[in-house]
Formats: sequence, structure tokens, C-alpha cells
Amino acid sequence: MILCEDCKGQSAAEEWYLLVQERAEKMDFKSFAAENPNWMVNASKPSLKVAVPALDRLETALLPWGADQALVDQCMQVLFDSNHRCAQIIGVLHGRYGPFIEQALESASLPSSFQWLAATTSAFNTGFDENGAAGMWGMSSNLGRDYGLLSVNGIDQRKLAEESTNAFALELERLQRRFPKDPHRVLVAYWKGMAFATRWTGKPGYDKTLDEQLTLLKVLSRFMINIERPSFELDWIEQAQKWQLVKCDGEGMERNVIIREGIASDQALTEILPWWTSGFLTCEGAEKYGARLPEMARPKPTESKPKPNRQVDSSPSIAMENAPIENAIPCILYTVKKGDTLWNIAQRYPGITPEELAEINAISDYIRIGQTICVPDKR
Repeated sequence: MILCEDCKGQSAAEEWYLLVQERAEKMDFKSFAAENPNWMVNASKPSLKVAVPALDRLETALLPWGADQALVDQCMQVLFDSNHRCAQIIGVLHGRYGPFIEQALESASLPSSFQWLAATTSAFNTGFDENGAAGMWGMSSNLGRDYGLLSVNGIDQRKLAEESTNAFALELERLQRRFPKDPHRVLVAYWKGMAFATRWTGKPGYDKTLDEQLTLLKVLSRFMINIERPSFELDWIEQAQKWQLVKCDGEGMERNVIIREGIASDQALTEILPWWTSGFLTCEGAEKYGARLPEMARPKPTESKPKPNRQVDSSPSIAMENAPIENAIPCILYTVKKGDTLWNIAQRYPGITPEELAEINAISDYIRIGQTICVPDKR
């Protein structure tokens, strides 16, 4: 069976199908798949575990959402489509994020099946961003702020996997105190807010879209728990050891320099380091949050394009470097860093004044981190 290619606006299961397929196109997954070509288990039908785990409190509360057989069948069709590809993709990603998610939920005495909320909301995509929500838990900016996950120094902390998971568990703990006997109401309160969860009946039939989402979570969580599947945790650990830490000189690193020097494409930075949302990252931030990139992140050179010759190349960047400026003084290209001002830049180059820099570069107000300016070379 092949599902429709554009299921937006239809069932939650069909929308999720597309979300998972898109997740598999992200660079971290593609890099993993390239290193582990046998990640797809060749089986027409997965086998049940010898000992099937008991339902936890959330799964038990979601049992009524198994009564609509048509909805359940739709979810199962999605999971079994193309050699249960969706389930296998989620299984691979669970190997990367599952261990610390399970630990956070256990420490908070929360049902383990809450972990699959990340699978249904974002397909374990830490860069997920929709309607102001971010990270694999779809965390709002207000909720992130409540738990100290801010957007500061060019870092959206809601997109940090472990930090956001700890905040997620703390929020579920808070909601559990409000609804101690209704874990499914805790889930709905996280999704739709406390007010909605309070007036919600707690039974199927109140909200069609919500019913579809709860059915999908119920089916997926039990499927992933019951089915014999390989663990990819050690494979991800081995993969991480091959990723290279981005070299950071001085105070930090600049996004446009990384792209210009061919260290990584802008798409790779967005997908691999989704939490880095500005043009500049301090060395402290890079080290703290692990600015590592797979080899795949480096753009492939275009074979047909000849190697640039600085003597005759007329490309815009080289032409700018060699182009004469006023009084035939050549430029030294300088990229603005954090803390730079026209005054302290001028101090580094004898004979240059801040006023001259402003005039040559047509700067009337302020300079920006990552901006490239021309410093007259008077040597």
C-alpha cells in the first residue's frame, strides 16, 4: 500500500506518515543510514516479543481509543506500509534519544509510554518548529521560559535534546499533580493546555482530531514495545565518535565563515545544529552543546567547476578582494565578530580611522556580527 503523497488536513496517521518520511531525509539520519546500510530489517511482518510487557498507566487509560477499529486499522496500515518503514525509522531514532528519555521519565515516576509523544509530535526531530513550538517535544516559548530554556546568545535551548527532555518530564510531573489519576488527561493538558484538559470528558468523541492523535499514540507505543526490534543505541554512540567537532578559534565561530570555507552547508548546520539560530556561536557554547558535524555535512565540490585562480577569477568574492577602492587602495576583508566596533577594528590596522571605515563601507548606524567589511590595505 502507498499512502497519498499530500495528506495534510486528513487523518493524524496520514500526516504523521509524511512527517516520518521527511525526518528520514534529515542529514543526521542519512549519515547514520550511510554508515549502517542494514538499518532496515528485511522482514515482511515483525515478530512479537516472547514476553510482552504489561500496559503502563497511560496505555491503560488509552484503551478506549482502541474501540474505533477503522482508526486503529489506519494507524496499523501506516506502520506496516513499505516493510513497516515508519516503524523502522522511529526505531532507529529511538536508539539515539530513547535511553535518556526513558531515564528522565523513570526519575519522574511517569509512565514510560509518554516517550512516544516525541515520535508522534516531531518524529524525534530536535529541530521541529511549528506555530511557535520547537524541539522534539513541540515546546512553546512560554513553557520553555518556565523551565529556563531560553533563546539567548543565538541558541534556542528548546531544541537541545536532553535539556528539553528534562523540562518535558518536569512539566508532566506538574500536570500529574493536577490530574493524579488521569495520565491521558496529563497528556492532553500538555498538548492543548490545562483549561482544555479540565473540561475534556476524558472519553472518545469529544474532539475528532484529538481522538486520532490519541489512537495513533496508543497504537504506536504498544507496537514499538511489543515488537522484536534491534537496538541502535551503540550504533549511534559509534556514529557520534566519527562526527568532527567544529574548530573554534578566538571568541567563537561564524556561520557564514563555516559555509564559505566549505566546512558545512547552511542546510547541514540547520539540521545538525538546529539549536544554533544566529550567525555567531561562542566557543563556550560550541563546546557545551556539542557542535559536531558528520562528514556528509561538508558540501561536495562541483567537479565541472575549475579551481579558482586568484589571478584571473572574476567571481564576486574574489573580484571584491582584488578590486580597487578609492585612491586605488586594495581591501582587506574583515568579518565582524562579537564585541567588535569600528573603533576597535580600526585600532588593529595602522593608519585607519573609524570614520574612514564607516565612509568606505557606507555604514551609517551599526555593524552586525558576521558582516564583512572592507579595511583599506595601506601597507
